Amino acid sequence: MKLILIAAHDPNLVIGKDGTLPWHYSEDLKFFKRTTIGHPLLMGRVVFEEIDEKPLPGRENVVLSRSKSYDHVKTFSTIDAALDYLSDHKKVFVIGGGEIYRQLLGQADELVITEIKKEYEGDTFFPEYRDQIGKTWKETWREDHEEFSFVKYERVVGSLES
Repeated sequence: MKLILIAAHDPNLVIGKDGTLPWHYSEDLKFFKRTTIGHPLLMGRVVFEEIDEKPLPGRENVVLSRSKSYDHVKTFSTIDAALDYLSDHKKVFVIGGGEIYRQLLGQADELVITEIKKEYEGDTFFPEYRDQIGKTWKETWREDHEEFSFVKYERVVGSLES
């Protein structure tokens, strides 16, 4: 299984404010859908609540929560249990939130990042990874736009952290 963290962040690694995205770029939302369609999504409870507890269509939604379970999606109380459940899939996309990203950055095979150029106020952040570009991560693809860039980073072979 290839574990892929997908996120959009500003120059200060802001990914959220007050339980929502601080920006709205329709092309980023289309990119997210195009990239993740047909693959399972792993997310924390807060992210699931942000999308009104409605599974994103065309993808199995798996939720991590120690305090709640849901009838209409698979819910796990530990990351290990969720990853074990998803182990037969070729790709699994982790869609947040900040704590889930922090816990899984060391296990991720790829990062698919929308680098937002403008700075935003926020209270949720993506973990720092940019200081590891060239060591742990190598940029393998980029598509630049006026307000943001889509970038894919792959883990350098032999750099998997435990």
